[in-house]
Amino acid sequence: MEKLLIIGGNAAGLTAASRAKRIDPRLDVTVLEKLPEISYSTCGLPYFLSNLVTADSLISYTPEDFERQRGVRVHCRVRVDSVVPSRRRVYGVRTDTGESVEFPFDRLLLATGVKPKLPAIPGVNLKNVLTLINLQDALAIREALAPATRVAIIGAGYVGLELAECLHSLGKAVQIFEREPQVLPSVDADMAQIIEYELRRFGVHVGVNARVLALVGAAGAVQGVKTATGLGVSPCDVVLLDTGVEPNVDLAAGAGIQIGLTGGISVDAHMETNVPGIYAAGNCAESYCAIRQRPVRSAIGTVAAKQGRIAGENMAARRSKFLGAVGTTVLKVFDLNVGRTGLTSREAAAEGMAAASAMIEAADRAAYYPSARKVWIKLIAERGTRRLIGAQAIGYGDAAKRIDVAAAAITARMCVDDLAQLDLAYSPPYSSLWDPLLVAAQALLRELA
Repeated sequence: MEKLLIIGGNAAGLTAASRAKRIDPRLDVTVLEKLPEISYSTCGLPYFLSNLVTADSLISYTPEDFERQRGVRVHCRVRVDSVVPSRRRVYGVRTDTGESVEFPFDRLLLATGVKPKLPAIPGVNLKNVLTLINLQDALAIREALAPATRVAIIGAGYVGLELAECLHSLGKAVQIFEREPQVLPSVDADMAQIIEYELRRFGVHVGVNARVLALVGAAGAVQGVKTATGLGVSPCDVVLLDTGVEPNVDLAAGAGIQIGLTGGISVDAHMETNVPGIYAAGNCAESYCAIRQRPVRSAIGTVAAKQGRIAGENMAARRSKFLGAVGTTVLKVFDLNVGRTGLTSREAAAEGMAAASAMIEAADRAAYYPSARKVWIKLIAERGTRRLIGAQAIGYGDAAKRIDVAAAAITARMCVDDLAQLDLAYSPPYSSLWDPLLVAAQALLRELA
């Protein structure tokens, strides 16, 4: 009986385990996870912090449930310290007992995820300076927040913006420090202005171009944030860091597995590494950008799950290929829906693409309908080919629907001329006669003329 071993018990790892076992029930599949829990929604952690959901509701399976329903053994609290490809073994420690363990494998999947990328400033090790990567982090943040009144967020990416709303709902005074000239650098500056306005509308203090010099404290606990403005120290009780993540590749590197130029584990389209029989998937592995047509890093859960599925199929001897992704995301920032897919204008320029863009403002459904809300749509196309390469949608109305359509168009390598004539559904409660996406496409055609 062939032994499949998977290191990592969340989206990529468990998807791979389930898929491989379903394809070939004869396989002996084992999952190793260093934390106490598996199969929980990382994306749901901000909603746990804001008391919208419970921790238990975020967990889809306990280890016992997963083994009973999927036929896959799961060992939690196992920290893998080394992988030895020549011996087809991994070695580690049970963190609850200190016992040394080893597990054999015929095929191995690394789904080790990411770790926080901490800023190189004094004070990051003070008490109540925290990051949000997993459920254990969320439990620690909740404990720290209980007595706190003022919270600083360093970084205005996806997690930082979601945390700002979460903390506001708890009655905390929130201050964001972002080193870039705008919030949410994954959208263009003209769209980010809308998000920044929304944050300020709800009383969040936003500082862009904010270079944090140090976190200061007393008695070992953080008490404030010092920036390069020279205006002193901004007081706070808790600091939450949204300063990026980096792939967990130490195990792979130690085993002689190739690390790609992006910093993730290098894999082929079958999610196999340069060491035969060893695969990688999820946030620790490189993804593939269908627009740039080269490897990129991704920290998106949906991409991790798809990579895990492809890895599982190949580990079960079914040859499948991961076709890539285009960076489609959506998040909620107070009353705004914020979505993006493909390349921004800035990213297109960095790739050396001659691009055109157009931005429009419209109602998300018939303007006379009582629930009509405003949306802003921005589309980006490559000039020579007229191919759609990027889209951003922000609004108080339905932005996600438009981003999903745009993502499909980008994946299909559709040109703007075709996008402008898509046959989209219309009824006054759901859209306008000319859907905002089509209006944006027509505006972009004028820019391409």
